[in-house]
Amino acid sequence: MRSVELSAAWSAYTGYLILAGIPLLIALPSSARVDALIEPRWSMIPIFPMVMVLLFTIYSLNFGLAHATRRASPAEVRMSLLAHVGFLMVISLPYWTVFESISGSSIGRLGGALGYVTLYGACWACIGLAIGRRWTSEIMRFNIKYALLIVSIVGTFFVLRPLNPFLMLSLWFGEGALQWGFVLMGYLVLTLILGVLLRWTPAREEDNRELV
Repeated sequence: MRSVELSAAWSAYTGYLILAGIPLLIALPSSARVDALIEPRWSMIPIFPMVMVLLFTIYSLNFGLAHATRRASPAEVRMSLLAHVGFLMVISLPYWTVFESISGSSIGRLGGALGYVTLYGACWACIGLAIGRRWTSEIMRFNIKYALLIVSIVGTFFVLRPLNPFLMLSLWFGEGALQWGFVLMGYLVLTLILGVLLRWTPAREEDNRELV
């Protein structure tokens, strides 16, 4: 069982890296133009962080669903889940480093953005865990997770805007001055949500019986 879980996890990591590499290749400046090395295709560069945060969120959500069937204590499940999310960010760092070099963003802004994305993904991983514990039907899980994701992204364009990852990344990688109040609110709210989700997400009933 353990080997099956590891195989599935590495398969997910590999798929993530392949999909994440596509927008990065699109954003790279053309080697056929010397001036492109100085003035990269700025219209293509914003595609990368937007696709990356979407992929990171979906994979984190799916990790949460996968952990819903694990036979372990609640603390072990949560620690394993957060470790998977963290490792997902670690293996994508080379891509983000290339993006930083072609976009001209500072290391400080890149680090701040990645911290936000990691927190955002961790929240969705916990939501996926809760969905997996509540519903057993694969169709129901699929419908609920994507419905929640779409509603969240669209809804936060109008309310609780610091929770919208696309707005936050456009702020981090924009050319203007950072709106620190907006940034801090996003971090604080995500941290609060993550803390509530980690405490609230229950264990499966059969796991509770095994641990008694």
